[in-house]
Amino acid sequence: MFGYVKPWLQDLSKEEVVRYRAVYCGVCRSLSRRYDQLSRFTVNYDMTFLALLLSSLYEPEEKKEMLRCPPHPLKPHEEAMSEIIDYAADMTIAFSYFKCLDDWQDERKAVQKVYAEVLRKHYDTVKARWPRQCVAIEQAIGHLTVLEKQSKDSRDEAIRCAGLLLSEAFVWKNDFWENQLRWFGDALGRFVYLMDAAMDYEKDGKKGCYNLFVDMKIQPGQAKNYILQPLDEVSEAFEGLPLVQDSNLLRNIIYSGVWQDYNQKIRKAEERAHGK
Repeated sequence: MFGYVKPWLQDLSKEEVVRYRAVYCGVCRSLSRRYDQLSRFTVNYDMTFLALLLSSLYEPEEKKEMLRCPPHPLKPHEEAMSEIIDYAADMTIAFSYFKCLDDWQDERKAVQKVYAEVLRKHYDTVKARWPRQCVAIEQAIGHLTVLEKQSKDSRDEAIRCAGLLLSEAFVWKNDFWENQLRWFGDALGRFVYLMDAAMDYEKDGKKGCYNLFVDMKIQPGQAKNYILQPLDEVSEAFEGLPLVQDSNLLRNIIYSGVWQDYNQKIRKAEERAHGK
C-alpha cells in the first residue's frame, strides 16, 4: 500500500517538475535532519502529495535552498522547508513504521521487521507530537487486520476502514477545513486500498494474502469502475478547497498521475495476451 499518488511528469512544465522535486527532497531532508539518515528511505510520493496539498491550502512560510545530499552528491538541487513539510515527514515515519510491520506479518520479510524496530523510537516521537493522527492510524490498521481475516464477509467495512487510515493524516489542525480535508483523506485512503488490491492481484493470489479482488474473482482489468468510485469523491473534495498554489501540479497527480502504474500494468497484460 502507498506509492500511487505521484505526478505524471510528462504533462508538467519544467518549473512544476522542479517544484515537485523541491518538496519531495524537502520531506527527505526533514527526515534526515529530525530523525536519522536511514529515515530517508521512507520518503514516498503519497506524503509528498500531502505536503503539497496542505501547503497550497495554508500557504506557510517556506525556505528554499540549493543543496547536495547523499543520494545526489554531484549536482545541487532545490529543497523546500516549512512546518508542513516537517509534518509530512512525521506522517511518513508513522505510515512507514506500520507498513514495515504489515510486510513482516504478511510476507515474513525479516528486513522489514528489523527496519520496524529501527523506526519504532521515531514513531514514538511522532505519536507524542501528533497523538490524534497516530491513534487513528493504529485503530484503523488494527481493525483492518481483523476484517481482512474475515475475508468476503467484511469487504465493504475493510474499504471503509482503509479510508480511516488516511483521513486524520490530512487534518493538520482542527479548524474550518478539517471536515473537508478529512473527507478528502478518507476517499483517498479507499482509492489507494483498491488500487493496491488491483496492482498486487497476482502476487497476493500466489502467496495467499488477503486481496478483495482475488476474493471476488475480479481481474485487475475489470477493477477500474470499483477504483473510480472513491476517486470521484477525491476529486469532489479537492475541488471544494480554495487552492491556487501548485493547483495544476495537484490536479496532474489526482487526474493523471494516480493511474500511471495501473495503466502500465493493464497495457503489459494486453501485450502478453496478444503475444507481443
